[in-house]
Amino acid sequence: MPIKIDFHVHTCYSDDCSTNLRDVIIYSRKKGLDGVVITDHNTVEGALKLLKSKNSKIIIIPGIEVSTATGHILGINVKRLIPRGLSVEETVKKIHEAGGIAIAAHPSAIYKSGIGLSEKIVCQGIDAVEGINSSVFPFFLLNYLSRRLAYRAKLPQTGGSDSHLPETIGLAYTLINGVDENPEIEEIIHAVKKGMSIPYGKPIPWRLRLRKMLWR
Repeated sequence: MPIKIDFHVHTCYSDDCSTNLRDVIIYSRKKGLDGVVITDHNTVEGALKLLKSKNSKIIIIPGIEVSTATGHILGINVKRLIPRGLSVEETVKKIHEAGGIAIAAHPSAIYKSGIGLSEKIVCQGIDAVEGINSSVFPFFLLNYLSRRLAYRAKLPQTGGSDSHLPETIGLAYTLINGVDENPEIEEIIHAVKKGMSIPYGKPIPWRLRLRKMLWR
């Protein structure tokens, strides 16, 4: 049976997010998730604190959303800081050195600093593409373009909410096939690299988009 993981979740350790660590656990369980990847902007502090929690009862995968010179990349299964402002190639190399995989975050979104839709990302070492992101607008068009990039580049896909509010956790997620009922993080990462991940999701409702804008 596949497991359900939101591969793109922010916490209050991102300066544009109001979600505390306890909220992550509460809302993840409420949405029926088996796990989450914590991908705060240019920091792993929140991810490491949540990883140490003994009462989460869900899979916590540490990560980071890195601001490269040309756009955002998710480092999944990363426990150390990856410098911002580097090239895509340099960033991917450091993510790999840290034991993680590199995912192109919302590559089609201009206003959210995606790295673009060029198939050269294969040569840059990107391991997967975020095929569904709940926060991009227009949702259907931009996610279609991201998924098309993944198909053309023959790269695996993930789905993530890009949540910055507790209520938006789990709006998009990734189904991971071919893993044990209680898998180790490395097993999940391996499954993604082997293309055994399927993205699903829906857009953030307008009332929550407006709430996020007002909070910021």
